[in-house]
Amino acid sequence: MRLRARLASGAVLAAGLLTAQPALAAQAAIPFHADSGDRCLRGVTEGTLEWADEPVVRVDGFLADDAPISSCAPDKMYSQATFSAYKGTTLVDSEAVKADDSQFAIALALSDPAGAAAIDRVVVQVCRFSITPVGISYCGKAAEYKAP
Repeated sequence: MRLRARLASGAVLAAGLLTAQPALAAQAAIPFHADSGDRCLRGVTEGTLEWADEPVVRVDGFLADDAPISSCAPDKMYSQATFSAYKGTTLVDSEAVKADDSQFAIALALSDPAGAAAIDRVVVQVCRFSITPVGISYCGKAAEYKAP
């Protein structure tokens, strides 16, 4: 009888731990947003940054360039979103994605190549560049996100 009670309480405890883990993982996902800073919102990136147990930040979302959300006609420029990972003031990793008159799905991981530094913040910025060799470029305000 005691053995059954211990097994039952152990099963309840294990079930409780299994259901608690996804809730903890969900707390580490932070929504991000950055745009090109122009009145048309020509370049926009949104999604989530998820700090994993290991020193990795997973980035999931999209980058849109002159997508349906823009109120202006397409131009001869493309958008680039840059994700920069830092440990203190040291740049640990950086990844960039581009979109031109389309929406691009983002799924990448930021980490220290040496595997030593844990990332404590990520800076996201959207810039726009001319598709011709001579042209203008500009960037929206950088958005900073700290580890939970």
